[in-house]
Order: sequence, then structure tokens, then C-alpha cells
Amino acid sequence: MTMLESPLFSIPMRRLDAFLTDKICFRDAKARTSRPALKLENVNASECRLHIRDKFLIKHEYKIHKQHGEIFVDVTNDNNIIHRKGNIVPGAMTISKIILPLEILFPEIEISSVNIKFTGSAFYGDRTCNLMLWQFVSNDYIQIEAKTYQHERVIASTIILGRFKKANKQVKEIDESLVNKKCLSRVHAYFESLSVQSDFYIQKDGYKDYTYPLAFIASLPSGEIVNQLSGQGGMLNILRMDFGNYERIPITGDKGPEVKLARAKKRNTFNKILTEVAEGLVTYYRGLAIVNPIAKIYNSSEPVIDAVNNLMDADTQENGSVAPT
Repeated sequence: MTMLESPLFSIPMRRLDAFLTDKICFRDAKARTSRPALKLENVNASECRLHIRDKFLIKHEYKIHKQHGEIFVDVTNDNNIIHRKGNIVPGAMTISKIILPLEILFPEIEISSVNIKFTGSAFYGDRTCNLMLWQFVSNDYIQIEAKTYQHERVIASTIILGRFKKANKQVKEIDESLVNKKCLSRVHAYFESLSVQSDFYIQKDGYKDYTYPLAFIASLPSGEIVNQLSGQGGMLNILRMDFGNYERIPITGDKGPEVKLARAKKRNTFNKILTEVAEGLVTYYRGLAIVNPIAKIYNSSEPVIDAVNNLMDADTQENGSVAPT
């Protein structure tokens, strides 16, 4: 059967209940044709599933209130005063609102990389909208192009790459007795700040997932950059995270994930910062951030990534507007 005739995968619509205040809807440009990309099926009286066969669009509307922003920066250790005293939504929170819904709605997808470019700031209390175009590169790989709008202006553009999990891939279940309760409480607070019920992430089919969401991991470099820059931090322009083939970080360590930073080649117009996310002695993920040169990184001479190598292409996208971290 062709891709259009046979669903690539399907999701139970009850997962939408995870979002307490957000509005999420699916759009299908082929809905009125003989071969729609999306098809809704009532499996039984209590279960409804959405079958996905071809590219489609997700519209995600939400508002972030200041009290939730304050919880978020406490959780992510972001000391930039503009998120507490001012009216600016943390850039990392905008990132989380893009990645986390994918992890909740589509746990069958492994996100391999995220590339986000900010072109403006988001403000507390204002309606924000993510438009996500899903495209299937093949039967195994996907590409998601997202635009984030506020007041009809684009504040962020994102490209996410991923793939379907292998059917025979074994899941490493984590004994609940090994979970660091303090770190788990931090993760619960992270979900609370985003108005998402954490159980929809933790409770997987047949087991409990005690690993850090990738959205949580992607939110950490921004706060660490602020903390390692003198003054109140910088202006985040680009964030790239490569999740590769690494397993997710279990919530079992003593301190939780640690972000290591190193400044790349010195520039006068912006800072190119290489990042690593590690837990204990294991480095799990690598990334890159572009911020404006408000300050220098302490310990910038310390080598962090020996070979970010060709992970990130040169400086083709390193100019443009910026948004506060």
C-alpha cells in the first residue's frame, strides 16, 4: 500500500487532555479530497484515534502568564531579571512550547535535532500561536517546520528533524526507587509552568518514563548562558540542539543535567557558544547558541567540545534579529 493509503502512525486523541489551557487543532489540506492526510476513527466508546497518512498542519494557541514564567525561570535557573521584573517571556519557554507538545502527542517520534531562530520577543499574557507543518521525508523520517506568532508577527522559526522509533527497540525502564525525588519535583514544576499535566509524559504504554523531556533539556542552555555572562545576560538569536542517537537522561543522578559552555572563535559582533549537556560523567547532547556580545563567558578558554565538527554548519544563519534569553 502507498504512503497515502496506509497510515504512517496514529495517536489517541485523549493525549490532547494533557494541555490544560492550550488550544491544539489539526489541519489537513486534503481533508475534502478522496485521499485525506488525516482520518479520525472512533475505536470504541472511550477511544478515538487520529490516523496520519501524509503531511499536515498543527495549530497550537496558548498564553503564558507572568506567574508561570516566574516558575519556569526558577526551574531552569535563569537569573535574567527581565523575566521577573519585566514582561518578557523567556526564550527557553517559547522553545519548550514548541518541543513539549510533540513529546506528549507523538511519543512514537524520536526527535534528533532542533534548530530555532528568534526574530522577536514574546510578552506575558498575549496570545501566541505555533503553526507546525509536518512533512514526511520517508516512511521513517520526518521534518517539522514551525513558525511562532504573536500579534501577527513572527517571533521564532524552527526546524525539527526526527524519525519513528524502531518497533523492536527495547525500552530501559527505570526503577522508581532509583529516581531522584528532588529532580523529579523539578520536572513536575517545569510541566506546571507550561500548563501541561506531567502524567501524560511519564505514563507510557505499560511503564513509567522517568527520563528528562528533551524540551526540558533544550531549555537549560539559555539560563546557563545568562548565568555565565556578566551583567544580565545576552540576546538569544539561534539555538541548535543535536540529540543524535543518545538515550534520554534518566532522573536518577545526584544533581540533574549539567550544561557546559565554551566560546568558539572570538568575534566582535556576536558570541558563538558551544554547549554540552551531561549527567555525571556521561555527555548526552551537544548544541550551539548565538547571542549578542553583551559579555564574555567566564572560563571561555576551557575546551568543552572537541569535535562539534560538522554538526553545525558555518555561520550562514548567524546574523539577524534577536530575542532576550
